[in-house]
Amino acid sequence: MAKDLFHRVADEARPPAVLGRYPGIADYFVEVLLNDLVESGAWLDLELKRPFLALWVNEEDFDNPDLDDPIEILTNSDAHKFAAMDPVVDLESLRGMKVKLVYDD
Repeated sequence: MAKDLFHRVADEARPPAVLGRYPGIADYFVEVLLNDLVESGAWLDLELKRPFLALWVNEEDFDNPDLDDPIEILTNSDAHKFAAMDPVVDLESLRGMKVKLVYDD
C-alpha cells in the first residue's frame, strides 16, 4: 500500500504526530504537522526529515525577510527549529532536492 510523505512523517516521528488533527484548517495540515513536530521535540529519521524539510527550503519565499503572512513566518521559523533538532539537517544542502511524495510500504 502506498503512503504519502506526510503520513509517513506523522507515523514514524517519535513521538508520533496526529496528521489533520484540526479538520477546520485542512489547507494548513502540513504546516500544523511541522509545528507539532517542533513543539513535541520529535525525532525523525533522516530518510524522511530531509525530504520533508526540502519542501519548505525550495519554496520561493523561504527565508524572505519581507514576508508579512504570519503563517509563513511561523512555518519558516519552525523549519529552522526542526532542522536544528536531532538529527541535525543542513537546510542549504536541501536546495534543489527533488521530493518523492508517495512511498510504497
